[in-house]
Amino acid sequence: MEALVRKLTEQVDAERLRDLTLALVRIPSPTGDAVAVTEFYAQTVRSLGVPVEILYDYPHSPCTIARYGHLPNAPTLTLDGHLDTIHAAHVTPYVEGNRIYGRGAGDMKSGIAAMVEATRILVESGVQLKGNLILATHSLHEAPVGHMEGLRALIARGDVFVDAALVAEGACDRLAIRGKGQALYEIEITREGEVLHENVARPRGIPNPLDYAVRLAARILERNEELARFPDDQLGPETFFIGQVHGGDFYNRVPTRAFLNGVHRCWPDKDWPQIRAEFERLLSSVERHPGLRVDLELGGNGLGFETPAEAKIVKALRRAYQDVVGKELPLTGELSVCDVNVIVREAGIPAVAHGTGSSTAHADLEWVDLEGIVRATKVYLATIVNYLGVEGA
Repeated sequence: MEALVRKLTEQVDAERLRDLTLALVRIPSPTGDAVAVTEFYAQTVRSLGVPVEILYDYPHSPCTIARYGHLPNAPTLTLDGHLDTIHAAHVTPYVEGNRIYGRGAGDMKSGIAAMVEATRILVESGVQLKGNLILATHSLHEAPVGHMEGLRALIARGDVFVDAALVAEGACDRLAIRGKGQALYEIEITREGEVLHENVARPRGIPNPLDYAVRLAARILERNEELARFPDDQLGPETFFIGQVHGGDFYNRVPTRAFLNGVHRCWPDKDWPQIRAEFERLLSSVERHPGLRVDLELGGNGLGFETPAEAKIVKALRRAYQDVVGKELPLTGELSVCDVNVIVREAGIPAVAHGTGSSTAHADLEWVDLEGIVRATKVYLATIVNYLGVEGA
């Protein structure tokens, strides 16, 4: 098997990876507008002789399913990635030396290119896998516009995420087998009536929504400090973060509305009812004038996850990394949410993430080194062979 992996990885073409990554990055695909890049990607995979199904359940954010192998009762490995990017502006994509610049270069079109290159090498080498390989792409990934709707639609089919998944983004030098969940919260405080001068409102007993918002914000920060005393070895403490506090339009006018939002990051043992109960306790712990109404909205792109260290896909990826890089891939925790969270919690299968090494996702200047894409492609090839096996090997 080691000789086969070496033979396959030697066929990885850096120039082809550079060109495909740049081509994908040159097609704008802000969340909610990913048709063009999806159709280009699908045509690229079809050119390998691999059939691709495009699903337009979300017309402007289609998903794709490509299948290499149709063996019944055989293990299936799904390579997964998203084709949409955040909406932030970026300079025109370009290449300088061995670095590719552009929105989506690191997050995560270079990972998609690595998935395609790995599949190309398997096809052109005539390798007969003992199982089935699926390439799955989707959009509606990036919050706050997307909420993993495309990924969830693929999961709901039941025939895409079957046994194990490898997500083509994330860290390249460590493997997160546990990750925090993400709960985005929006809290709106309102009162009836009109905006008034403070000296008119106060004698009438009219409440200021901002007063409650400020006290609630203080309680949220206090709760964050309480949680900081109980860190998890891999994930640290559960946390609360306040991103925005808004209200009022003038220094002495009492508004009719105040608003705050942020994110709560929680451990893998939490579910949505528990998270909501935590917020309800926070809201009720702050004294509120009866003339105020408080509305809580919770959402997020994934609950916390745990993938067993002994899972076959974990062992396959770690062995692949050892063979390609020559180092052990350490097991860690992950603070941010990615597709792994949703796949593990909602598809109920083990999943791992391994990226191309970019550290500039969502940055003003996003880039990825070609060396990282090449390395990731080799790791994907070795992981596929390790997990599915090869006839005659």
